[in-house]
Amino acid sequence: MTPTIPGFDHLRLPGADGVELAAAVGGAGSPVVPLHGVSAAVGYHLFLMAQPPGLPETMIARSADAFFGSFLDAWAGDPAALPDEVRAAYLRASRAAVPSIVADYRASAGIDIAHDQADLEAGSQLAMPVTVIRQDWGSRLGYDAAGVWRAWAPDLDHRLTGAGHFMAEEAPDEIAAAISDLLAR
Repeated sequence: MTPTIPGFDHLRLPGADGVELAAAVGGAGSPVVPLHGVSAAVGYHLFLMAQPPGLPETMIARSADAFFGSFLDAWAGDPAALPDEVRAAYLRASRAAVPSIVADYRASAGIDIAHDQADLEAGSQLAMPVTVIRQDWGSRLGYDAAGVWRAWAPDLDHRLTGAGHFMAEEAPDEIAAAISDLLAR
């Protein structure tokens, strides 16, 4: 059974070889719905890591540097922010954590959705101040991060950054200021 995600329309689409694709389409819902607004060309890794244990871990572990390196290349808004020694550290840490990384992504495509839905239905919210920093191009994916997080965090500071995925490396002063502001709230 596919969990219902508030604010999303749920579709079941026929695929090749009798495989059925369950899709949730909409503009609000759980902040951990990883495939919302992301095409398979951009989010292929999300589909891969959502598969049952075994195959994703094996495929990624056998080419970990190429797999994770492709994201370092594609997601860095400023590749100079990831010099060789930083890149090597990311690859080393990612290589060592393949099972954990895959398990985390798998959970976000499965059980986390049910847990988040139950929490939302129970009225659970984060009592502490929350800051969400999002890449400014994120809205082109059709994802309303502020709207999603506001359901969880009434004391929300939502910010946009021009940095790529590696915000702390690409915009350290901006991110440090956001953290300082959060700690002062």
